[in-house]
Amino acid sequence: MWEKFNLTMLPAHGKLFVGIFTALMLVAMLWAGGLAIIESGLFGGDEDEMQAQAAYDYQADLEAIQSDSEAVTAPNWADSGQEEPITNEDMGKFAGASDETTWEKFVDNLKLGHVHLNGHTALFFAIGVLFFFSTASIKRKKLVYWIFGPAILIHAIGLAGTDTCPYAKIFIYIGGPLILLSVFYMSLKIFSDLRKKGTA
Repeated sequence: MWEKFNLTMLPAHGKLFVGIFTALMLVAMLWAGGLAIIESGLFGGDEDEMQAQAAYDYQADLEAIQSDSEAVTAPNWADSGQEEPITNEDMGKFAGASDETTWEKFVDNLKLGHVHLNGHTALFFAIGVLFFFSTASIKRKKLVYWIFGPAILIHAIGLAGTDTCPYAKIFIYIGGPLILLSVFYMSLKIFSDLRKKGTA
C-alpha cells in the first residue's frame, strides 16, 4: 500500500499540513539567508559609521586617554590622603551603559527568532505527523494545523523585534500561548488514541 503512496493522494488536511511545514521551512531558509546577508555587511551597514571608523585615529585617541589617565587621580578611601590614578578599566566601570546598538540587538534577536522558528517547525512536523494519524476529525486537524503553523511564525517575528519594536511582545504573547495550546491539544489526542485498542 505505502509503496504506491504519493503526496497527491493525501487528503485535504494532509496536504494542508505538508504545505504549512514546507512553507515554514522555506521561511526558515530565507531567514537564514537574510542573516547571512546582514552578517556579511551587504545590507544594513551604516556607510557613515564605516567611513568614520576608517578615518578614526586610534593612536591619537589612545595617547589622549593615557595622558588623561595619568593626570586625573581618585582618592584612595582606604588610606586617606593617598590617591590612585584612574585606569582605562575604571572608566569602563563608571560608564555602566551597554555598547550594543539597536541594530546589533535586532540582529541578535533575529538569530534568536530563527532558532525558535527552526525548532518549532521541527516540533510542528514531528507532532503533526502523529496527530495526522490520530482519530481526530479532519475538520479538527485542519483547525489545529491552521492555528499551530502561523503561531510559530508570529512567535518568531515577535522574538526578532524584542527590545527594538514596541509591538514585539504582543506577537510573542499571541504566538507563544497558541503554540503551547496546539501542542497540548495534539498531545492529549495522541495519548487518548494510544489508550484505545485498534479494531481489525
